[in-house]
Amino acid sequence: MTEFSVPTPAMLLLSLDTANWPRWLAAIWPDLVKWGLVLASVALIWVVSSILKSVILFVGKRLTPKGQEFTSTSWDLAASTARVFAFILMMPLPLGLAGYDWRSLINERGPGAIGAVMILIIAFVVANAVSRSLRRFGERAHAHSGADDTLIAFSASLIKYIIFAIAIVFALSQLGFPAASLAAVLGAAGLAIGLALQDTLKSVAAGVMLAIFRPFRIGDFVTLAGLDGTVTDITPFTTSMRQIDNKIVSITNDKVWGSPLINHTREPRRRLDLFFTVSYDDDLDKALDVMITTADAHPAVLKHLGTWAGVHNLADWSIELRLRCWVATPDFVQVKADLIKAIKQAFDREGVTIPYPVQVAYTYPGKEKAPPKDVDFSRHGTTREYPTSDDE
Repeated sequence: MTEFSVPTPAMLLLSLDTANWPRWLAAIWPDLVKWGLVLASVALIWVVSSILKSVILFVGKRLTPKGQEFTSTSWDLAASTARVFAFILMMPLPLGLAGYDWRSLINERGPGAIGAVMILIIAFVVANAVSRSLRRFGERAHAHSGADDTLIAFSASLIKYIIFAIAIVFALSQLGFPAASLAAVLGAAGLAIGLALQDTLKSVAAGVMLAIFRPFRIGDFVTLAGLDGTVTDITPFTTSMRQIDNKIVSITNDKVWGSPLINHTREPRRRLDLFFTVSYDDDLDKALDVMITTADAHPAVLKHLGTWAGVHNLADWSIELRLRCWVATPDFVQVKADLIKAIKQAFDREGVTIPYPVQVAYTYPGKEKAPPKDVDFSRHGTTREYPTSDDE
C-alpha cells in the first residue's frame, strides 16, 4: 500500500529551483524559509489567541447583567490570561520550525501545561462563585436587617483577586518553574511592579481604608471628587457611582480618599435652607409669617423640629429672607422644589413683592451737566469756575 504524504510549506519552498537565482540569495534561501515560517507561525498564534480572547469577552458580555460594569471584571482578566496561556501552549509550533524537538517539549511540558490551564479554569469558576455568593449574602443581609454590605462587597472583590493570584502561581509551577526561583522572580517582579504602579497601590491602600472606616456605604448619595451620585460598588481599585442622569462614574480610591467627601444620606434628616428676596417697601413681618405658614402646611416638613424664618441680609435693591425647616433625607429634593413654588405663589396672593434690579437714568437740560455750585475744588490744588445751565 502506497502511503500518501502531504508536503509541508517548508518542503514546497525549499524545492524551488534556485539555480538561476543570485548566489547570495540561493545561499541564504534555506535560512529565509526557516525563519520566515517561524515568524508566520508566531503571527498565526497571535491571531488565534486574540480570537480566543475575543470569544471569551463576547461570552462574558452576554452573561454580565445589564447595567453592571464589564470593564476590569473577572471576565476581562480571564480573557487576557487565556490569551497568554494559549500562546504558551502553541509555542511548540514555531519552536519545531526553528529546529527544536517540539515532540519532546510536548511530552515534557504538555501535562504541566494542561494542569496549568485546568488550575486557571477552576480558579476562575471558584473565584466568581465565591464573589457572587458573598455579594448576594451582603444584599440579603442589607435587605432583611439593614446590615452594611459595603465591607462584604469589598471583601468579595479582594478575595477574588487573591484566588486569581494564587492560581497563577500554581499554574506557573505546573509549567516547570521551580518554587524557589518562582518566589524570587515574583519578589523582584513585585518590587518592580510596585515602583511602576505606585498610583494603583495607593488606590488599593485607600480602598482598604474606605472599607475599614466606611465613610459611605453602597446605596448612599454622596459627593466624591466633585461629582454627585449614588454609590453602586466598591472594589480594591475603584469606587463606582450612578449619577442622577444614570451615568456610571468610576473613581480611583486614592482620589476618593484624598478629596473632600460629602455623604448626603447618612443622616435620616436634613435641614432645608431657602432664601427669598422682598422689596424694601414690603411688610417684613407679613412676609416672614407667610413663609413659616406655607412651610408648616407641607406634609413632609418635620414641624416638631421647628420652622424658623428671619432676615438674612440687607442687599442693594432688596431684603433677603431665610427659611429653615427639617425634612426626611429622601424627601429633600422634592420638598425644596415644592416650597419654592408654594412660597412664590403665597407671596403673589398676599401682595409681597419679589424685586429685581432696576437702573434709573437721569437727564439734565443743556449739553453738559453742571456741577453743584457748592463744590470746593481747592483741596485738589486749584479752583475753577464752572458755568451753570442758567448762565448758559
